[in-house]
Amino acid sequence: MIVIWGLSCVLMVVFVRFLVKNWKPSMLPGPRGFPYFGAAFSVVGISSKDIIPLIIKWCDEYGKMFGVKMLGANYVFVSEPELVKPLLTSSINITKGRFEYSFLKLIFNDGLIVSDGEKWRSNRRLLTPSFHNKILKSSVETVGRNAEEFVSQLLASDGKPIDIEDTTHLLTLKIICETAMGVKLNTKDKQQNEYVKASRICHDTLVYRYLRFWLFPDFIFRRSDVGKRFIKSLKLIHEVADQVIKKRKELYIAEKNESKNEDSRKKERNAFLDNLLELVDSNPDLFNESNIREEVDTFLIAGHNPSAATLKFLHFILANRPDVQEKLYDEQVDIFGDSKRMTTAQDLEKMTYLKMVINETLRLYPTIPLYSRCLKEDLLIDEKTIIPAGHTVAVFTYAVHRSKKHWDNPEEFIPERFAPGIEIHPFSFLPFSAGPRNCIGQKYAMMELKIIISTLVRQCWLEPVTTSVSLDYGITLNPVEPIIVKAIPRNGTRRMIPERNS
Repeated sequence: MIVIWGLSCVLMVVFVRFLVKNWKPSMLPGPRGFPYFGAAFSVVGISSKDIIPLIIKWCDEYGKMFGVKMLGANYVFVSEPELVKPLLTSSINITKGRFEYSFLKLIFNDGLIVSDGEKWRSNRRLLTPSFHNKILKSSVETVGRNAEEFVSQLLASDGKPIDIEDTTHLLTLKIICETAMGVKLNTKDKQQNEYVKASRICHDTLVYRYLRFWLFPDFIFRRSDVGKRFIKSLKLIHEVADQVIKKRKELYIAEKNESKNEDSRKKERNAFLDNLLELVDSNPDLFNESNIREEVDTFLIAGHNPSAATLKFLHFILANRPDVQEKLYDEQVDIFGDSKRMTTAQDLEKMTYLKMVINETLRLYPTIPLYSRCLKEDLLIDEKTIIPAGHTVAVFTYAVHRSKKHWDNPEEFIPERFAPGIEIHPFSFLPFSAGPRNCIGQKYAMMELKIIISTLVRQCWLEPVTTSVSLDYGITLNPVEPIIVKAIPRNGTRRMIPERNS
C-alpha cells in the first residue's frame, strides 16, 4: 500500500512538472488560468444562458480578438467582421473545431456538418444540386399547405394565450420531412412529438457536457445519468431516420420500376432524399447507404431546429412590434389583395419588407451564436497578427451582429437596416456563416420562413403575452421563456397603430 501511495505521489509530481514546463501563456490577451486546464474552471457548472455573457465579458476586458487556453487547446475568439473575414474566406482552414464538433459525431456521425477534408468537399459538391432554385420552387406548395395548417391551429385557440414552442418545432419538422425526405408525417402519430422532445434532450445534454469537462471521456459520459438519457433519445432519433429512409426507398424503387420515361421521372421527383438514393446508384464509390443515414440525420435536425428557433423569435417580435406587423400586412395586401390563395414562388420575390424583418431577426438572434474552425495552416488576420496552425478560431457571431462599428444602435430592432440599396460589410451579417462552409440550406430556410410569416400575417393579428425574452445560448440560440402570444383573426382588416418615437 505504501509503495502504491509513493508511486502515485511520484507520478503526480511528474505530471505537474510536465504541465508547468509545457504551459505557455496565450500569445494574445485573454483570461488566464491554471497550467493545462487554462480557463476551464471559468465555465465549469455554469448554465447555457451564461455562456455568451461570459464571452461578452471577456470581449469587454480583452478586446475583439483574444486568446483562451482550455484543457491544453489554444482558442482565439474573433468578433469583428474584419477579423472574421480571413478565416471564413479561406479554402484551406475549413475544418470544424475538433473538440467542439467531436461530440456532435454521436448524432451526425460524419455528415455534412461535421465531416472534413475530401469527404466534405465531395459530399458538398454532390449535395448542392439538391438545393437548386428549381427544386426549391417545387417545395413552395408543400410549405404553404403546412403553413395554412399551422395558422389554423393558432386561430383555433380563439384568442386565448398559446405557447408556440411545440407547434413551431412540429411545423418545421413536418415541412423538412415532406419537402426534403418526400415522406408525409401522420399528424396523429405521437412519434413526431417524441422526436422533437428527443432532439431537444440531445441538444441540451451536449451543452451540459461541454460545460463539465469530467464528462468529456465517452466511457464516463455513457455511464452517467445524462449520458444514458442522451443515448436513449439518440436511439429514437436514429430510428425515425431509418423509418424515413425505408419508407422513401420503397416509394423510390416502386416509382423507378414503374417509370419508363427517365426525364419524366426526374422531373416528378425532387425530394432531397431521392437525390441521395440516386447518388448511391450513380456514384457508389463516392456515396453509399451509410452516407444516406448521416445526411438524413443531419438535415432532419439541422433542417427543423434552427428554423423553429427563428420562428419563435419572429412571433415574439411581431406580437411586441405592432408597427412592424402592420407594415408586413400592408406589403402582403399589395401582393395578394383580398385573395386567400396560397403563396407562389413569384410572390416571394416581391416580399422585400418581410425579408428585411427576417434578416433583422436573424441579426439579433443568430441561430448559431458561436462556431469554430481548427486551423490547418497559419492564418494571417492582419499585418501584425498571425494565428498559428493548430489553434482553434471561434467566430462569435452574436457579437459580430452587434458590432457598434458596423451597426447603429445594435440592440434595437430596425428592419430598415436591410432596405434595398443600403450597403453593409459582407461579414457583419453571418446568419448562415459565409465562405466555402456556408449553410447549404440557406435559400431553403429563407423560403420557408417567408411563406410561413406571409401566411400568418395575412390571417392573424398577434398580441403579446410574453413581453420580454432572455436567451439560452446553446448550440442553437433559443428563448429561455416560452413564447406565448394571442392570435386574433384578421378578417381582412388592418389595425391603426400609432407611430413609434424614433
